[in-house]
Amino acid sequence: MLRFFVIATCIAAYLLSSCNPPVRLRPRNVQTGLDSTLYIGIVEHPLSVDLRTARFLAKIKVGDLGVSLDCRYPDVLNHAADRARSIGGNLLVITEHKQNNVKSNCHVVRGDIYAAPQLEGMENRMWWHPARTLLPGDLRGALNQLPQAPLPPLRTEITCRLGGDFVKTASIRTETIFYCDSTYLPPVPSQTTLALRRAQLHFDLAELHARRLKAALADLGPNLSALTRQVRDLTARQQELLRAEQAAVDAELSTETSDAILTRWDTQIKTELNALSPYAGEVLVGLRKRG
Repeated sequence: MLRFFVIATCIAAYLLSSCNPPVRLRPRNVQTGLDSTLYIGIVEHPLSVDLRTARFLAKIKVGDLGVSLDCRYPDVLNHAADRARSIGGNLLVITEHKQNNVKSNCHVVRGDIYAAPQLEGMENRMWWHPARTLLPGDLRGALNQLPQAPLPPLRTEITCRLGGDFVKTASIRTETIFYCDSTYLPPVPSQTTLALRRAQLHFDLAELHARRLKAALADLGPNLSALTRQVRDLTARQQELLRAEQAAVDAELSTETSDAILTRWDTQIKTELNALSPYAGEVLVGLRKRG
């Protein structure tokens, strides 16, 4: 009921765009002299990262007007990241995160924006982006604290949510996440290249399944009821398919570790990622049928 009131308020004001959470920088008119960036790393635990070589650019806050839409935590992080990239930042360190529970259920974050010379090993989790591939330091789990197996453990995840105004459009948004602390770089040099390529393969495969999921939801057409009813089940199903395909990759690598296997999977995955490029980002579904 609250959401419908919010939507009605925004429409009545003819300011749907203003229903986005407000994003503010301090200094307000910061001039960094830097070009905008494609990718920004997000650190949610300030004490876990060494910032001595990073250049501080600005503080940022994503707030809540009480009538904000698309203000769940992943959405709020996206708003902050977009603004941080626009001033040349490549690292966003979250210093405060809370969720309102009185006037709305929106999340509010504060953070610091930096330009870091490199991001390798700084992120606890990474969001898939073509401009940011895994580097050796990103496999940062502790060898003695993770299960030992022929192939190192690792964890990826895809999430999906619906946003938008739910009047004219619905937006399908996914996240493809790699948990850097879930795996490690083997101490044997001959195994490090395999571990890194395998981790990237799993990461790319997760992004592929996220795009497949968005394509399946978009195929439901301008049917908000069907979208809201099926998004959770289809996401869970796609997660199962992802795990099964990742297991198939590892089954092959467990019997024969070879460049040929990695290259074949890599080529197959990248070919389909390219074919599904229209589903790489947010997918908008028009809700008004053509009459």
